[in-house]
Amino acid sequence: MLELDNDIRSKNYRNVYLLYGQETYLKKNYRNLLLKGLLPDGTDGSMNFTAYEGTGLDVKELIAQAQTMPFFADFRVILVENSGIFSKKGKKEDRDLLGDYLAAPSESTKLIFIENEAVKSYKAVKEIEKNGLVQELTAWKGDTLKRWILSRIKKAGLQITNDAYTEFCTRTSVSTDGSDTMQYMDNELEKLIAYCADRETITLTDVEAICSGQVNSKVFAIIDAIVEKDEGAVMKIYTDLLITREPPERIISLIEQQFMRLLLTASMVQNHVSTQEMTEVLKQDWILRKNRQLLSRISAEEISRILKRAEDYDYRIKSGKIDRQVALEALLTEAVRR
Repeated sequence: MLELDNDIRSKNYRNVYLLYGQETYLKKNYRNLLLKGLLPDGTDGSMNFTAYEGTGLDVKELIAQAQTMPFFADFRVILVENSGIFSKKGKKEDRDLLGDYLAAPSESTKLIFIENEAVKSYKAVKEIEKNGLVQELTAWKGDTLKRWILSRIKKAGLQITNDAYTEFCTRTSVSTDGSDTMQYMDNELEKLIAYCADRETITLTDVEAICSGQVNSKVFAIIDAIVEKDEGAVMKIYTDLLITREPPERIISLIEQQFMRLLLTASMVQNHVSTQEMTEVLKQDWILRKNRQLLSRISAEEISRILKRAEDYDYRIKSGKIDRQVALEALLTEAVRR
C-alpha cells in the first residue's frame, strides 16, 4: 500500500504532494481522491480552491496564493497540473524560487502537483520529500492489477472467463515504457462492459470483438501465429502493423523482447521453478499462462534460433547493412517457416 493511500484513508493530509509518472489513470484517480477528501463540497465555486494547468506557471503568483489565508476554512487547496517545473525542461530560477517556499510551506494551504516527470535531485523536489510526499505512480502489476480489473467487472455485475481475461490483458497491456497502460485498459474495460451489459459473463469472443489492441498486442498476436506456423495470419497481422506506421526496427525489438520472455519461461519450467516464483519474475500471472500455452507448441531451441536471427537483423539495420522493412519481412518469414 502506498503512503498516499494511508493519507487518504486516514484523512491525515500533508501540506504538499507531488504525484508524477506516465500513468495517467492513477494520477487522475489519486488527484480526485485528494480533492474529494480536502474539499468534500467540491471544487466548483470554492473560494478556497485554485487550479493551474500547463507550462508557463507563474511561480510568484502561485506562492502568493499559497501564502493567502483561507476564507472561513481551515485551509485552501491549490492544484498544479503538467507545469513541467520539476522536469529537466523546467526553468531553474522558477524551480529555485519554489524550492525556497517549499522549505517552509504554509500550514494553511494544501498544495498538489500532478506532473509527468520529477528529477529527485532538484531542491524543490527534495523539499517536498521533507515537508510533504513525493510519489511516483506507475501501472499496477500482478495481483494488484488483476484485482483492479476483476473488481471493475464485478462492480458492473459481470464475470469473465479465464481465457477472456488472459486475452484482455494481452490486447490491452500495450505499454513498454510504463506509460498509460491502465488508462488504456480503463477505456477498453468501459467498452467491454457496455458491450456485455445484457449478459452475465464476458467471454473470449466478446474480448476479440471489442478490444482491438494496439502495437504490442499485435506483436503478441504475430508471435502466436509464428508459433502456430500460420503464414496467412502472420501476413495479415504484418499488414495491420504497416497501417500503424510503427518503425520496423521497433517491431523487431518487441518481437525479440517477447521471445526472450518466452525463453526465460522455458528455462524456469525446465528447472522446476515454482509457479509463484515464475509469476514474480514475469510480473504478471497472465503472461505465465500465455507463455506456458505457447511452449507446448515451440521448443526452446526454436526460440533461441529466432532470437539469434532477430538480434542479427537488429544489428544489420543499425549498421546500415539492410533496409529495415526488408529485415522485418525476412525475420517473419524465417520464423514462421522454421
